[in-house]
Amino acid sequence: MIKLGYSLGESKAQYTLSQRIDILLALEQDAVEISYVAADRLKEKLQEKDVQAIQQFDYISIHAPALLFAEPKTWIRYPSEKGERAIQSVIEIADAVHADTILFHPDSVDDFKWIHNRVGSRLAFENMDVQKKFGKTIADLEKVFALAPKAKWVCDVNHIYTLDRTMKVSGEFHKHFGDRLCHYHVSGYGGWHDALHISQEDVILEGILDRAKPIIDEGRALRNGCESLEKEHQYILERMK
Repeated sequence: MIKLGYSLGESKAQYTLSQRIDILLALEQDAVEISYVAADRLKEKLQEKDVQAIQQFDYISIHAPALLFAEPKTWIRYPSEKGERAIQSVIEIADAVHADTILFHPDSVDDFKWIHNRVGSRLAFENMDVQKKFGKTIADLEKVFALAPKAKWVCDVNHIYTLDRTMKVSGEFHKHFGDRLCHYHVSGYGGWHDALHISQEDVILEGILDRAKPIIDEGRALRNGCESLEKEHQYILERMK
């Protein structure tokens, strides 16, 4: 049984946060990711009704900030004063919604032991795309997990695609970190994180090797409207048969 869920997306989407939650719940209740890629998104507070709605999903992930501001693009560092404030806010949200995972970009972290102790058992890192200086290779992630031994791994198959168009490298990542795998990120490459039904790069799905794990679609389908989201859902499920 494929467990396919979605990122709640960005605050500049055409729907409010509450509307986005309701739209996703009407489609599926397998998994959801609350995305705070930019720390200024933390200002978009969850109301009590939003918290209760999110708790209906079987698997809940929170994407911690990699940026202080999306515009102009300003990176966040961990540890730092601003990074600590972001982590505290994210942990409070994770506690409220009973999140399973708190996900970080490894290239945002300067002290992995510190973040391992600060976040605890919900900590996860994803493999990064080809443009990143750190976090994109198996050797990079081995360094991460040596310092954060209880951390989980999120397999981003789009990011693997930027390294290897055949997706064969996904097998190597799974050999090294499959015992840490908690969920997948999937999206088309196209314009970096396109909806897969638009980019139609079906080979990306071949990087998903453990179908028992939840899959979070980051492909911006919801940002394009409900019809696009429904097309994305059917597209992925049909191709994963």
